[in-house]
Amino acid sequence: MEWLLLACLLLPGAARPSKQMLSPPPKPPTAAAPLTEALTYPVDGLIIKGFVCRPDKKLGRPLLNLVHGGLDTPVDLTLCRRLARLGYVVAASALRGQGGSQGKVEICGGEVSDVRALRSLVEGRYKTDRGRVGYLGISLGGCVAIKAASSTTGVRAVVTLLSPTDFAEQLKLLSYRPDVAQRWEALLGGSAEQVGHAYEARRPLEALKQLRAPLLTVAADRDQLIPLRQSCSVLDIRRQMGLKVSVVRQTKDGGPADLTAQVRQLCTAEAAVSQLPALKGQDVLLIYENLDHLSTPAMWKAAEAYLAANLD
Repeated sequence: MEWLLLACLLLPGAARPSKQMLSPPPKPPTAAAPLTEALTYPVDGLIIKGFVCRPDKKLGRPLLNLVHGGLDTPVDLTLCRRLARLGYVVAASALRGQGGSQGKVEICGGEVSDVRALRSLVEGRYKTDRGRVGYLGISLGGCVAIKAASSTTGVRAVVTLLSPTDFAEQLKLLSYRPDVAQRWEALLGGSAEQVGHAYEARRPLEALKQLRAPLLTVAADRDQLIPLRQSCSVLDIRRQMGLKVSVVRQTKDGGPADLTAQVRQLCTAEAAVSQLPALKGQDVLLIYENLDHLSTPAMWKAAEAYLAANLD
């Protein structure tokens, strides 16, 4: 299930930071069974697998590109169908090297082409509204979503959930599992010291400078896999672009955080508030306190509200 994010950056068998179990997103208001179709499509000489979930056959619906996390994570069809029930045509690529697709995992590299190609295919085949396009990227998928959404037209909203921006740092954090770190290094062509350009090329920060759509960045203050400072770098870049970015701190259940507390990581010039602002057309950095690399019902509620405000 995508609502449990612990394995999105760790590989099978890696130690988990927490055993906390959380409920999946609540059921949507409509009970109609979405239309779900599996498909294959060519990208860079590879055959990539994907899925499309639709609430019905109505034309002109907004398109939501769903990008899963991890290196061995299948497309979550339950989540795909849930989002379709909210009124979106949901396009979910298995990505190269995963879910039976050809090729190998590239870690926020060629996967960007996989997502862009599926968007084009779905827009043409299912006649979605080309002016109402969103991206929802989970963990590692957030990096792919930002890159896929940058420098393209029609994008109205991008949401990233607990997503990395610095892969060299990720390898250091995985050093306690040499087998895991070795696989990452093999996929990237070596260590950060040996092929620093490969690590730098995969970071989404340059793409952020090209992204004109509003962005919701969701971070966890105690995330052991993706330190808060990685999301702070997103805040810095977006403000350097002249954009207003609201910083919101809440508890993991969506309640207001105690902004007077002294023990917390802070972004530069953070000026956080405890309530979400108007979500339409503006960037938000939403930080959940006392939370590690896990999603919560409150997180899903905020993500869905942001998409609805900008896509509906």
